[in-house]
Amino acid sequence: MKGYLSGVALLLLSGYATATQLEIKSIEYRYPGSTEMQYRVPWFSSTDNPKVAKRINDYIFASFINQLPGNTPQATVNQFAKSAMNPTANLDYTVEYRDAKILTLNMFIEGCGAYCESYNVPISFDLAGGAAITLNDLFSRATIAELNTRIRKKIRGQIDTFVTAHNSQTPEQIKEEKGEDFNYAEFYASCATYTDGLYYIDKFSLQKDHLAFLNGRCSNHAIRALDELGDFTTKIPTAELQNRLTPYGQYLTTAKSTTPVSPAPGIDGKVMYGTLGKSMRIVLKVDCKYGDFFEGAYFYQKFGAPIELTGKCDTADNQHYELKTSAAEQTQEKITLELKDGVYQGLWESNGKTLPVRFE
Repeated sequence: MKGYLSGVALLLLSGYATATQLEIKSIEYRYPGSTEMQYRVPWFSSTDNPKVAKRINDYIFASFINQLPGNTPQATVNQFAKSAMNPTANLDYTVEYRDAKILTLNMFIEGCGAYCESYNVPISFDLAGGAAITLNDLFSRATIAELNTRIRKKIRGQIDTFVTAHNSQTPEQIKEEKGEDFNYAEFYASCATYTDGLYYIDKFSLQKDHLAFLNGRCSNHAIRALDELGDFTTKIPTAELQNRLTPYGQYLTTAKSTTPVSPAPGIDGKVMYGTLGKSMRIVLKVDCKYGDFFEGAYFYQKFGAPIELTGKCDTADNQHYELKTSAAEQTQEKITLELKDGVYQGLWESNGKTLPVRFE
């Protein structure tokens, strides 16, 4: 067995008397016959608010281990490591920020297919209930679109400034430096030019006094060595956005605001617990990608394996959702949800059979 719990640390998220206290441990898996770490994921526990810890743990496992943790999370990670279909070569994390209301993590992932690519995924959690915080929680759709445009222009400005700084170099000087013929303007010409879609706000986190938006590099794997700019991090002070934040966003980002405020209802980015039929416990976790479509899954809590779902996420006021399994599946499933009395409820349908479904 190459996995074990380690790195015990107490995160005392103080500041208010009601602040959630979390203990964090690392669940680790090392390469067989080696001391080198392959997977390291956080595991949270809390004596005063175990539901917060559970929701965060379920989010992390559903997102990065593709399985609910179950009663033995170490065994779940071990099984993930040994799966022949597992494309994740490495997995690690850091705690980026924490206060009485917010916990921000960064997940580092290296995925391998025809070649390997590494990337980072920042996540912020609301410590009142353990839910992941999304941009839809913090801003109106119009403001999100404005932020997307602002960040794209900021990145493009950085690129243009960088390219201009190399205009004085001759092709011969650049070739000597790069080891091959290279044109800076051509290399970066198409980067941060797409305007159809919310591509530039997909990864973000809440930090001490700002929002940080992460965008990947301009280059693909084959020409990565020639790319001098790498990833782009755009920081926007929360004070600058204060009047654009929702009441929930203002509560999270204002130290003096101590009365908890709930976000508007929605399923984007949330771990949602519910029932299928009379009593079958299920978990839903889907993410809205680029303001357009959902990708994610629902899980039978007893078994923990994902049943993948897709659907449109641009719905009016988050009142109605339709989620489906792949049409290629032998028996397609469809989940229709309506927001009624603050609860998402509706029908699960498959092969002519219907069952009620309800999420808390």
